[in-house]
Amino acid sequence: MKRQRIYLLLFPALLLVSGCSDSEQSEPEQVPIELHAQGNATVETKADQTITEAFGTTVFASMRSGNYTGLTSPANNVKEWKIDTEVQTNGTVPLSGNPTYPENGDWLYLIAVAPKASSYSDNEGKVTYILAGQTDLMYASQISGNRWDGSRFVNTDGSGTPLTYKHLLTQLTFKAMKKVTGGLSVKVKKITVTATNSVTLALTDGETSFSGSGELFLELPDDGTEISGTTATPLSGSLLLPPLTGTSDAYKLTVETSIGTFKDLEITPQSAGGNLSFAGGTSHEITLNIGDKELGISSVTVSEWVPVVKNDDLNLVE
Repeated sequence: MKRQRIYLLLFPALLLVSGCSDSEQSEPEQVPIELHAQGNATVETKADQTITEAFGTTVFASMRSGNYTGLTSPANNVKEWKIDTEVQTNGTVPLSGNPTYPENGDWLYLIAVAPKASSYSDNEGKVTYILAGQTDLMYASQISGNRWDGSRFVNTDGSGTPLTYKHLLTQLTFKAMKKVTGGLSVKVKKITVTATNSVTLALTDGETSFSGSGELFLELPDDGTEISGTTATPLSGSLLLPPLTGTSDAYKLTVETSIGTFKDLEITPQSAGGNLSFAGGTSHEITLNIGDKELGISSVTVSEWVPVVKNDDLNLVE
């Protein structure tokens, strides 16, 4: 009887040791998140999917589909976060803090904005930017993934779901030419549009709301570009503007030159006899026709999106 009691006491202890060992072995593996990006190639924007230089972006992660409120920089075991990073030329998106997927296989939802979001309303899930004419505002719609290979943002075989960025503003590029040969050479120095200069972007769906008013401008380097012939000369840079939403809306340009400043040059969807769309993601080339004492617009044509460079940093080529 004495020997039997000893065995009975040892049996629960063995079960306890065995239970602890099984619990430790069953703890799920942490799966780091890898992320890729691309541009949004559409016929309407005449864009492609090539990223030629790194550009700044903020990535937002939530376990609540369509809800991007209350997000902070990642901490230990926090599965909802926002991270400032850069999209690399090979499309990779490095994530500081090495965030991981939820251990139990729950879905994680991501969106992204560019440039980096310096003004984020965590209770509304919105970001705000001030526009000056050189901000290439972009949004990558929601994607989803989980820890299981085949459902990740980047799977082990290289497949997956990339962040796909699209332009939200309208781009204007410019050329200039003289009306007739001879006469005075002219320098085009600055092009300005007075427009709404603040935009609030909803992280849920990328919808934009514009407000305020200010000068959005393109300032030509080296005190301007000289125009002397009747062949159109491209002007470097571009203007990024809030889209025109109605057929009666217009952009009114002010062009500063070496022979004077010309105001209220109007561009509308009906310019140059066309039926143009100045929606977000579209690009148009404007040709300025310059006389010795006057300046006008000779053509407005749909063009390919031009890479936006600021301080030698290219934001994105779609």
